[in-house]
Amino acid sequence: AFLTQKPEGQQALNAAYGDILLAFDTFVANVRPDQPIILAGHSQGALHLTHLLKDRIAGTPLAKRIVAAYVVGWPVSIDTDLAAMGLPACTSPDQVGCIMSWQSFAEPAEYGRIVEVYDRTTGFNGESRANTKMLCTNPLNGGAAAQADAQANLGTLKPAIDMTSGELIPAAVPARCDDRGFLLIGDPPELGPYVLPGNNYHVYDYPLYWSNVRADALWRVQQFLARPVAAPRNRLTAR
Repeated sequence: AFLTQKPEGQQALNAAYGDILLAFDTFVANVRPDQPIILAGHSQGALHLTHLLKDRIAGTPLAKRIVAAYVVGWPVSIDTDLAAMGLPACTSPDQVGCIMSWQSFAEPAEYGRIVEVYDRTTGFNGESRANTKMLCTNPLNGGAAAQADAQANLGTLKPAIDMTSGELIPAAVPARCDDRGFLLIGDPPELGPYVLPGNNYHVYDYPLYWSNVRADALWRVQQFLARPVAAPRNRLTAR
């Protein structure tokens, strides 16, 4: 779908997104009305998640139930997309109801082709994404700072060759959001044969920070559940 300019490509993406909408609506209808929700996607899944946030979360009561949304491996424009998605970027590991997003490259990073395609697209607000900064939230510190050294990495998941198992390696790679919004991981680590051209670690966006992402999600759930519940208003005085 991404490698063709034919209309069938967009039709395939639309069909996939329609399936996601049906699944999400079914999920919401079958869980408790106060059930906290974590949303996570990667690559095409993250693309669909940006639309799901815009179409199902932004401006609705569901927004108050979102613990966090992990929109990983797909560019999100801070200027043209974020407001329409209804949640702010995460700037602290204690924050809830926010978006974590990153795209991983080892150095030297060659992401010119991605930027070229990105700059030709239109954002959710109808304006060009050209020259707009992409959202980058550092997965090693919950978005609190642009840079974190490798010691903050609780564990990178290095898969076995046959992908049936893996090894957790602490302090393997650092993370730094650059000026355009890409996440740089330093020297190329050896994780397997699926690194894309230009030192693009797209396939490994989650495994690079496996333990941190798990810890981040669990901690945000704790913060969400610890929030005080608003007391009901007195019906005799409320207007």
